[in-house]
Amino acid sequence: MRTLEILWQRVTVGAETCERCGETGESVRRAAEQLATELAPRGIEVTLTEKTLPPFAVAESNRVFFGGVAVEELLGAAVGQNHCQSCCELLADTTDGQTDCRTLTLAGREYEALPEELLLRAGRKAAEAL
Repeated sequence: MRTLEILWQRVTVGAETCERCGETGESVRRAAEQLATELAPRGIEVTLTEKTLPPFAVAESNRVFFGGVAVEELLGAAVGQNHCQSCCELLADTTDGQTDCRTLTLAGREYEALPEELLLRAGRKAAEAL
């Protein structure tokens, strides 16, 4: 059996993460379940690993990888950043209160949290390479 490994990483403080990462987390869990159902008949197992990052790693936060390849690479999305008030509040003790978080822009639309449909598209594309 082949395996499609999904890795989702985000900054946490204690057990908390920012709103964007929280929304992405919900989407990635749903996408992993959907992909597991879709890919099982093809002999592909889906695994999901959730990795916590320290507060100083905001630039690497809210990232999802399928088979070691980042969503932005799989989909041809541009990586950007913008102000994240939720992170500012979460990281208040470790930053100057001006925290920017990662965004992805695809087909002219900017995404702060990664929606399930983009994750499914990236996962399906990664599965084709297995």
